[in-house]
Amino acid sequence: MNPSHPASNRSWTLLPLAAALALALSACGGGGGTTTAAAPTAGALGAHKLTGAVIDGPIANATVVITTGAPLGQTGAVNVGTATSVAGGAYTVSVNLPATNVPVFANATATTAAGTSIALAAYIGPANSVTAAELTAAEIPNLVISQVTTAALAVYQKLNAGSYANLTPAVYAALLSQHHDDILPIAAAIQSVADELCAKPALFVDTESMANDIANQSTLSGGTTASNVTATASTTLQSGCDSELRNLTQSIAANGTWAPQLDQGDINQTGVTVLVAGSYTLQGLITPTGLSAAAPASAPVGTAQPVLFNDATVSVSASGQITSTDNKVSGTVNGNYLQFSVTDATGASYAFAGKLGVLPAAFLTTGTGYAVRAGTQPTPTSASLSRFDAVLVPAAALPNWLGVNASGSHSEDGLACPAGSFGARLMGNGSAVGGIVLGTCVVGQANGLAWSQSTTMGGEDEYRLSSSPTLSFSPFNLASAAGSPALPFVVSGPATLPGATSASGMAGTAYYVMGANELVFSTGASGTGLFTMNENPLDKVQETHTAGEDH
Repeated sequence: MNPSHPASNRSWTLLPLAAALALALSACGGGGGTTTAAAPTAGALGAHKLTGAVIDGPIANATVVITTGAPLGQTGAVNVGTATSVAGGAYTVSVNLPATNVPVFANATATTAAGTSIALAAYIGPANSVTAAELTAAEIPNLVISQVTTAALAVYQKLNAGSYANLTPAVYAALLSQHHDDILPIAAAIQSVADELCAKPALFVDTESMANDIANQSTLSGGTTASNVTATASTTLQSGCDSELRNLTQSIAANGTWAPQLDQGDINQTGVTVLVAGSYTLQGLITPTGLSAAAPASAPVGTAQPVLFNDATVSVSASGQITSTDNKVSGTVNGNYLQFSVTDATGASYAFAGKLGVLPAAFLTTGTGYAVRAGTQPTPTSASLSRFDAVLVPAAALPNWLGVNASGSHSEDGLACPAGSFGARLMGNGSAVGGIVLGTCVVGQANGLAWSQSTTMGGEDEYRLSSSPTLSFSPFNLASAAGSPALPFVVSGPATLPGATSASGMAGTAYYVMGANELVFSTGASGTGLFTMNENPLDKVQETHTAGEDH
């Protein structure tokens, strides 16, 4: 394999490890890379101050570089501002931006205590949308440069032959939706090296060049060929890293810092109302992962079962305040970004951050409903990670599971399914199912979903790299889960599926929440895994009521 960025393309500054970076901008955000210095572009809007912080613990003395045209060190990149963070990680950088829609990127480099070079990148948005407004990562999560934003740009450059000329917020949001399962294993590979759980292969100058190479050497999601990004990441990091990759894919998806960057697009439309004020029922599934934000790869696998959640007393105000009369739900919504806490029936409390998407009208019997996809925000007293998939729907609304059949009868992943059903490719994450990829056919029924194996791409084991995978599973049905009252938007049922340590099958319970982009599979003794999916009728939700594309 050839690294995407030879060492000669970069100049290096020795920095403390920076796993995330927050910037200030107006409406859009994302990931970026590396560049060379140049004079301000003619016709510039003038100097703007961008204020933020280098986080993952405050990182002082970090160099922050803002570029236009391309990430730092890549063709077409222009340096428009550089700064050094101070105590606490805070920084302010003055930039001169052109009065055009040229893409703007944020770049950070670091060196770990062991001498590993870390490079992270983020797409901020078009230059003419960036302002001097002071925002924080707590308000808009996509201001954070992370392993996720870096992985997303690695996939983008693969798809666009290294050109960023057509990169826009809408294109970036669609990228995250359509290539969720490609981005996640690359992000896990970056984090495994940044956290020094795995050694960076010597042929790569840094984590960004490694990420780009994994993308370039892989077949991505879509078409008639299965994605093999997980297998490429496994091969790139060589032996001894598969367990870390399995757990990191699940911990990233369940972490409130990173989960919003994966779900429904990494764009926050400031000033755009997504969630209409009114009264709602919040109904969903809390999934403990058994992993820790402090040590996601080495933490023991948990055996806690997923927890059903139902609260019919939720209200949303015109200002975006979320409350419930029973005091079990509270939080805020800004655009499609949610920060909220819930208390379950046992009295356990969770703090979540995530994204909101508009459910297709055919999915409900009445009114407008929303899908909620969120991860845990670790607290000073608990670093345990949980995933929360839910719906926020009017009190009178019921699910129309038959409506998913009307949303499409094909798969973007080339799965062969009988007439009347559609394909859903499931990528396993976590110790229990990590690296197991299933080709499934799904059909909506009166009270849930029926799942069976696709006749093509029916099973892959991306860590064992078997030349002739023989993974298979028997059909299973998911129906409305029992509860008091019943939770019709959450379906579950017994299933026996291939696992990371038992390719012949593990018996457990599968769960699915309407609008979620993952199937939860819990075995009890072996733990809980997430089978994530992208671009099929089940998970296609719009970012706003008027969105032209689904996420």
